[in-house]
Amino acid sequence: MRKTMASVMKTAAQTETEAAEWLARRDAGDWDDADQSALDLWMEESLSNKIAFLRLESAWNMADRLRASALNPVDVEVDSEVEPGAEIVELPRRPVLARVPKWIWPSAAAAMLALIVVPFAMRTEPAQVYSTPVGGFQDLPLADGSRIELNTDTQLSVDFSDDERRVRMSRGEAFFEVAKDEARPFVVQAGDYRVIAVGTAFSVRYTGNDIDVAVTEGKVRVEGPARTDGTLETAFVSAGQIADAEATQAVVRPAPAGEIDRSLAWRDRLLVFDNRPLGEVAAEFNRYNQQKLVVDQSAVGVMVDGTFKPGNIGGFVRLLDQGFDVVAERTPDGRILLRVRR
Repeated sequence: MRKTMASVMKTAAQTETEAAEWLARRDAGDWDDADQSALDLWMEESLSNKIAFLRLESAWNMADRLRASALNPVDVEVDSEVEPGAEIVELPRRPVLARVPKWIWPSAAAAMLALIVVPFAMRTEPAQVYSTPVGGFQDLPLADGSRIELNTDTQLSVDFSDDERRVRMSRGEAFFEVAKDEARPFVVQAGDYRVIAVGTAFSVRYTGNDIDVAVTEGKVRVEGPARTDGTLETAFVSAGQIADAEATQAVVRPAPAGEIDRSLAWRDRLLVFDNRPLGEVAAEFNRYNQQKLVVDQSAVGVMVDGTFKPGNIGGFVRLLDQGFDVVAERTPDGRILLRVRR
C-alpha cells in the first residue's frame, strides 16, 4: 500500500526526534562503549537514521560556536624552537556540556530540535575563520569528516551549506583530506582560482596572486578567472601531479619522484631540500620565523641539501658555516645576513 504524505512526514519527524535523543544522551557526559555501540547499530538500521544524526550533530556544533561566552581556547602548535613573540590566535572548540540526568534526555532532545532543526540554507551563521601564527601549525577536523592541516601563517574560512562545502583562503598553505560527498563538492577559493574536489587529498599554497596545488590522492578540478569570452580556464590535476597557477593560467605537470613528499614535509614539522639554491631555502625558513635570513649575492649560488626543523635557524646557520663555507652576520635591523667566507 502506498504511503501517505502524512505517514512519511510522521516517520521523518520520529527519526529526527530519535536522533536528537541520541545526541542529547551522548553529550550528557555519561557515555560509554556500550552506548556508542547502540548508537552505531541505530545508525546502521537505515540511511535516514545516519543522515538525521549527522545533520543534527553538525548543526549542534555550529550552534556551539555561536555561544561566544562558552568558547575555550585550543592549543595551536608552534614549533618549540621558534623564537617567542609571535601572537598565537586562539581557535574555538566545542564547550563541554554539563552532565544531564537521564530523565531530562527527552526535554533536551526537544530543545535541540527546537533550536537547530532548520534548513541549512536558512542559517545566518557567518563563516568560521581559522588562522595560525608565524611558525604555527593547526590540525582542524570538520563536521563532515574532512580534515584541514594549516601550515605557518595561514588564514582561511570554512562555510558549509546544503549544496557546497567552501573554504576561502586569505593566505598561506593547507592540506585537505576531503570526505566524499558527491552532493556537496568541496571548494577551496584562493584569489581568482577555485580548487574543486569531491573526495580526495591535496594541498594548496597561496602566495600573492599565485597558487600551487599538489594532489596526493584522487583528482581535483582547478578553475581560473573567466576569459574575455566568459569561459573559465579549467585544468584537472590527478594524484602525483602539481598545478602551478598564476595570472590567468594553470600549468599542470607530473611531479618528479619525491617532490610532493618534500613539499609536504611541513606536515611532519620538517623542511626537506634537494639541491636547492640558498636563496630559495632562506625564503622557506623565513616563512616559519620572525627573525629573517638575507642572502648576500656571494652566496646565491650555494646549493643546499638536507632535512631541517623549521624553527631551528641556529642549527641551520651552523651547518652552513661548517659544510658550505657560508658565514652569518647580524644586520642592524636584526636580520641574519648569509655570505660566503672571504
